[in-house]
Amino acid sequence: MRGHIRKFFCVAVISVALAACAGTPKSATDEVYDPFEPVNRVFFDFNIFLDKTVLRPVTRFYVNVVPEGFRITLHSILEILNTPIVATNHLLQGNVDGFMHTLGRATFNLAGGAGLMDVAGDKAPFKDEDFGQTMAVWGAPGGPYLVLPFFGPSNVRDAIGTGVDSAAEPVGILVGEFGSDLTSYLFSGSKLTATVLDKRSRILGQLEELEKTSLDFYATIRSLYQQKRRDDIRNGDTTDPLPIPEITFERDDSTPQRTPAPTPTKASFTPK
Repeated sequence: MRGHIRKFFCVAVISVALAACAGTPKSATDEVYDPFEPVNRVFFDFNIFLDKTVLRPVTRFYVNVVPEGFRITLHSILEILNTPIVATNHLLQGNVDGFMHTLGRATFNLAGGAGLMDVAGDKAPFKDEDFGQTMAVWGAPGGPYLVLPFFGPSNVRDAIGTGVDSAAEPVGILVGEFGSDLTSYLFSGSKLTATVLDKRSRILGQLEELEKTSLDFYATIRSLYQQKRRDDIRNGDTTDPLPIPEITFERDDSTPQRTPAPTPTKASFTPK
């Protein structure tokens, strides 16, 4: 266990240093810094091909065949499993209210629904945080835009943050510490598969429609990702106008809505 803890802190320190050194555009504008665009487009095309041939058909089967109640339960279980990381990032950002809110929501759902349903609901909505957002709060720039094979849009800071969150996941550490290698692999693979299905099912249909209406699908996704991460980091507290609706790549239970003028709000897509 101590080895895992030391490894996590080493990764965290290195991550902050790398993100702080990541290149940023010299311009003061919010244009996306994409020096690796040729390579990014290759990975983007690969991800789209994988989505169309494997992920999209499987997700459509999941939505059409699996009962909604089971899908809600799966989402609730994943949220409970992610609660320690989310709560810790709230605390690392100095957001004690967010930390208490996250723990309170998880406790209420565990006590009232054994973690299998969202008992708290809109009275205590889920407020996601990750280590990429934590580094941003402490001043680390995003760095170059990246398209990661299998994982999709990101940047240097957020890619590092994803790695730190994954390495520091308490449940995964416990399974790896006290279970066999096979148990650890089964847990990690099952959680990853369930997470991908859960996230993809929430934008099923909307992503396809966006592809049809975009002149440059790559540039559209790149712009939307930057807008979404900016909004995530500011926790929705922004006055920047959003000329086009966002697409939610992370967990989000809000209802779909378009951004009104002049006061923008966070928008998300849910599956048809």
